[in-house]
Amino acid sequence: MANYTPSTFGDTVIRDFQARREGRNLSELYASAAPEAKALGHPAFEDLAVGERRTVPLAVAFLDLTDFTGRTFWDEETQVVDLAHAVLTGFIEVVLAYGGYPLGLRGDGLFAGFGPGNSQVDATMALGACAFALGAVESEVNPRLEYRSIHRVQARAGLDYGRITFVRTGSSGHSEVNPLGFAANFAAKCEKKANSWEIVVGEGLTSQLPGATSFVEHSDSPKTYQRDYERKKYHFYDYHWRQALPYLDDVALQLSGNPTSSIAIR
Repeated sequence: MANYTPSTFGDTVIRDFQARREGRNLSELYASAAPEAKALGHPAFEDLAVGERRTVPLAVAFLDLTDFTGRTFWDEETQVVDLAHAVLTGFIEVVLAYGGYPLGLRGDGLFAGFGPGNSQVDATMALGACAFALGAVESEVNPRLEYRSIHRVQARAGLDYGRITFVRTGSSGHSEVNPLGFAANFAAKCEKKANSWEIVVGEGLTSQLPGATSFVEHSDSPKTYQRDYERKKYHFYDYHWRQALPYLDDVALQLSGNPTSSIAIR
């Protein structure tokens, strides 16, 4: 498997965007790379029956494009939609390259999971994927957009680690697998706390990487939860993701398309 680089990400986004603008068939565009269409989700839970559930520890991430509501005010609507989905195509590609699973699209963002496997590996790869994605948008996609006189895009991410329950919801004829749990909910809150070009993570994830120096407690941390007379605090952190970029060059090449669960720590 060829290495996945920021330039590869930029190629994917711009190629996808141009194809959408030209009204080309995207199935034909990706036919050589992915001859069999696959739904988003985690393959370990596709066999769940309606109402059946399974719980596993997972690193979860939300990668999101920011200020797209304002963009729809200034720019032509179909161009905004085409650009958003072209970048989301790139996000999906990054998650796969880093051994994760794209679990679903959420508006202008992607919900992804890493694992279940070694918790440190899952947390590290989730952080690496998000850092790579933000860096590639900034260094590769935006210069190419500006060259085409298109305003640049902005991105952010939120992550956490914890127990996620996959449950198939619906009826026998219409159903989908839905990942639920505090870690997923808090990762979404972290993503909303992040400004453009920021990554915010919950303490469930930082606890998997003790001694890491790239985390600084967020100015709004901790979040306090109260029920009846019991109060508990949950901390969250800014992740200095640019420090990780020099170490990400060969990650996808070493994974060779395998999930993080295939990595063994000795």
